[in-house]
Amino acid sequence: MIKISHLKISNFRSFTNQDNTISELDVLNIFAGRNNVGKTNVLRAINLFFNPKSYNPSIDRNAIKEITKGATKDPVITVDFVDDELESGKESKYQIYCNLNKEESEIYKTNSRHAKLNSSSKIKKYLSTKFKCVYLSTTDQDLSSQAFSLLNDMVLEYFKKKHKKIKQTVEEFERQYDLLLGTFKEHINDIESDLDNEFELFRENHIEIKPKLVIDDKAKITEFLLKNISLKLDDDYAQIIDAKGAGVQRTSVILLTFFLLNEIFQKHNKIILLDEPEAFLYPLLTTGLKDSILELVNNENNKSQLFITTHSREFLKEVNNPIFRFYNISQSKREQSYQRSKNEFDIVKNSVVSKFTNEIKNQVLKNYGLLDEVDDHSEIIICEGKTDKNYIEYILESKPYRPQIRYEKYKNDENDLDFNFVGSGAESVVSILVYLDKVSQVHRKIFILLDGDPAGEKAKKKINSEISKFRNFEIEVYSIDSGKEIEDMVFDEDLLVETLKKTSKDFLEREQEFVKFLSNKREQGNLIDLTKEFISYHNIDYPEGRMKSELSQNIDRDRMNKEWLLDELNSFFYSDEVI
Repeated sequence: MIKISHLKISNFRSFTNQDNTISELDVLNIFAGRNNVGKTNVLRAINLFFNPKSYNPSIDRNAIKEITKGATKDPVITVDFVDDELESGKESKYQIYCNLNKEESEIYKTNSRHAKLNSSSKIKKYLSTKFKCVYLSTTDQDLSSQAFSLLNDMVLEYFKKKHKKIKQTVEEFERQYDLLLGTFKEHINDIESDLDNEFELFRENHIEIKPKLVIDDKAKITEFLLKNISLKLDDDYAQIIDAKGAGVQRTSVILLTFFLLNEIFQKHNKIILLDEPEAFLYPLLTTGLKDSILELVNNENNKSQLFITTHSREFLKEVNNPIFRFYNISQSKREQSYQRSKNEFDIVKNSVVSKFTNEIKNQVLKNYGLLDEVDDHSEIIICEGKTDKNYIEYILESKPYRPQIRYEKYKNDENDLDFNFVGSGAESVVSILVYLDKVSQVHRKIFILLDGDPAGEKAKKKINSEISKFRNFEIEVYSIDSGKEIEDMVFDEDLLVETLKKTSKDFLEREQEFVKFLSNKREQGNLIDLTKEFISYHNIDYPEGRMKSELSQNIDRDRMNKEWLLDELNSFFYSDEVI
C-alpha cells in the first residue's frame, strides 16, 4: 500500500505560505474544528494534488493575495508518501510537490531519484496509475451530481469487469462509435456546403455568416450509454436518487463509492475524501456508516486511506481509538496593512492544523459534551457524586487539560451489566471500576476520591480487596481525613457562611446565630453535618441534596481551598508537566 504520511498546504484558500504541515497521517484521519475554519479546504487540497486540472485560480488562491493584488502565489501542495510499491520488497519514502503556478509539463516535482518519477509527466502517470482519488462534498445540491459522476466513472467499468458479454458489446460499440465519428468528419465539408447555400440570405444583406459544424471529440461513449442508466432507490417506491431524502441520498452515495472502489480498483491505492459524512443523517445511520468505514480500513487487504471532516459526536467518541488520527483545525486572525491594498487594514485569516494533544483533545471533547462520556479514556477520576465533580473541575480549571470525571450510576448497553444495583456515592466506585474494565482494555490511570465517612472507609476496604483484579489499571485511592467530607476541605468557616447566605434566605437572616453555632460545635463534626444539625434545629426547609448542589455552584472559586487535592493530582496525572 502507498500511504500519504505528511501533507503541506501553501497559498491555497484559507492556507497561507506559513508552515501548514499535517504530520503522521495514517489510514483513517479525522479533521475537527468549528465552522468556517478551513476543514473542507484540507480535502480540497488533497483532491487538487491528484486532480490539478480542477484548479480554479479565482477561488483557489489564498484570499489575501487577491485582495492586495500583490505578487501572485499559486497553491503548492506537498505530499510525503510511504510507498512499498515503487520498488519490489523495499519501502520508499519521498515527497512530491504539486505547484499550480507551473506549466502543465512542470506541475510535479519530487525529491526521489527513481526513474519512474524523474519528470512531471512520469509523476502524473504514476499517480493516475497507482491511485484513485474520490472526493464527496457535503453540499446538498451536489448529491445527485455526485451519484451520476460515480455512475459515469465507475458503473460501466464494473459492468465490463463482471460480465464478459457486456465488455465485448461495449468495446464493439466503442469501435462503431469511433467509426461513426470518423465518417462524419470525412463528409462534414459536404454537409457544410449544402447548408451554406441556405445562408445566402445573410450575405445578400452584407452579413457575413457561415454555418460551421463541430463534432465534439471529448464526448465519451460512456456519457451516451449512461443517459439510459439511472440509479434508483427502492423503498416500496423505486425512484431516482434525487427523489429521496438527503440522508438516504448521502449514505447511498458513500456506500456506492466504497463498493465500486473495492470492486473496480482493487489494485489501486484509494484516497477517499469525505466531507462531514454524518450530514443529513439520523444518529443510527451515522453509527452504521462509521462501522462501515471501520470495516473497510480493518480489512487485511485494505488499500484505502480516508480523510474525513466531521462535527459528529459518533466519530469524536473514537478520539482515543489508535486506529484514528485526529487533527484540530482552527483559525488565526490578525489585522495587517498592505502597500498594494486599497484598505487601510485588511483582516488576515489563515487555517492552522494541529495534531490532537491532551489539551486540544480535552477542549474538543468538552465542546461536544463528551469529555466525561468517552469509554476508552486513559486518565480518570472517580468521585462520589455530582457536587464532588463540580469541586474537582474548579480545582483543575487552571490546568491545560483534566482527566475524565466519573461518578455513580453510569449506564451502558452491555446486556450482562445490570446497573440497577450499582448504588450511589461511595458504594458505586467498585461497580464503575468493573464497568471500565469491561467496556475497554485500554490502560488507565484512575484516581479515586472518597469521603472520610463510614461509607467512604467501607468503599476503600472493598477497593483494596478487589484491586488485584484490575490488571489494566493503575489505581490510587485518596481518602479525606476521618469523619470529613469534601466540603470540609474546600471551605473554611467564613467561606461556608458567605456561600450559604447566597443560597438561602434563612441563613442570611440567621448569620450571627449560625457563626456562633459553628464556633461552639466545630470540634464535634464536619461542616455539612453541623449545617444539617442547624437546619434541623431551626426547621429550615433546605434539603441536603439541594444544599450541597447549590454550595458547589456558588462557591467563590478564587477563595476555595485547592492545594490539598491539587498536589495529589499533580503527582499522579501531571508529573511530566512543569508545575
